[in-house]
Amino acid sequence: MQKIAVLDDDERWCLAIKRFFRNDFEVVTFTNAQSFLDSAIESYDAVIIDFAISPTLRYERQVSGIEIINQLKEQLEHPPMIILTSAFFSRHDSDVDEKLRSIADAILPKDLGLDEILKMIKRQLAN
Repeated sequence: MQKIAVLDDDERWCLAIKRFFRNDFEVVTFTNAQSFLDSAIESYDAVIIDFAISPTLRYERQVSGIEIINQLKEQLEHPPMIILTSAFFSRHDSDVDEKLRSIADAILPKDLGLDEILKMIKRQLAN
């Protein structure tokens, strides 16, 4: 079974993805950027990274999903498929996709719905 890692500060979103994807993927979730980066990222087939990761501790700063993606690309010779997701943009924001296309393999607004997100991830991984 293919493995997906999810990095999102919203625990409910992580739980929803884990439950919705469980028949198709093994899903591991992270709500903290550092724990995600410390994991064996190269063992995942895909990673879903939120656009903005709020700190879990007071002394941490907010981290951009783009910062995390850039770090993955610098550190890993063969990074997994990278999916950037956010509630800040919607499926109707076509210009967002153009601006972020070079950063991630796929840009998926959260308002797309889990069924559409699942379909798109399966399609991307099949290529």
